[in-house]
Amino acid sequence: MHPKAANPKEFIESKWKHAFTTFFDLDRNGLIEWKDFKDLIEVIGEVRGRRSDFFLTARLCLPDIWQKMTEAIGKEEEDIITLSDWIQLCESSRKSVREPAWQKAYVEYMFKLLDESGDHLVDQAEYVQVLGYFGVNRKDANHCFDQFAFNHQGQLIHAIDKKKFHVLWKQFFHSEDPASPGNWLLGKKFKSQE
Repeated sequence: MHPKAANPKEFIESKWKHAFTTFFDLDRNGLIEWKDFKDLIEVIGEVRGRRSDFFLTARLCLPDIWQKMTEAIGKEEEDIITLSDWIQLCESSRKSVREPAWQKAYVEYMFKLLDESGDHLVDQAEYVQVLGYFGVNRKDANHCFDQFAFNHQGQLIHAIDKKKFHVLWKQFFHSEDPASPGNWLLGKKFKSQE
């Protein structure tokens, strides 16, 4: 039997806050703005090259994700998304029968970003490198990868495919179970995890 989080709502919201501050609010001003997305596109261009597939993907995907996020929360594209808005967005996504357009677009984008080699797998080196762009240190990223990258027999594997990535993503954003491997996907150990 898996341990239950002492406070399931607090546990899942801590994961959502981590996603907000680490992967969206790049200037750390407590808001998600179009500027955060533009800055991310620029960072990808500097790190991966302005002619790389990753930069081109970011230029195409991130405006679409922003538009879908603002639409889902009932805001105009020039508006901002507060942490409270983000929590509401994640909660709505969690309760939805179908995956919302913004989250579907974002998970696809993240998989492409993490799959640097284009082999349709995310290996540990790729994972660690990309999380480093978002301020997750190598030691933590390596540790987190080892917590979710295993096969059905429980053996560590060196890469995950898109199907496994989607399962882990859903666990990260939807599961209140502290033992879910997906809790580790975005590079952090949460208080309710052992």
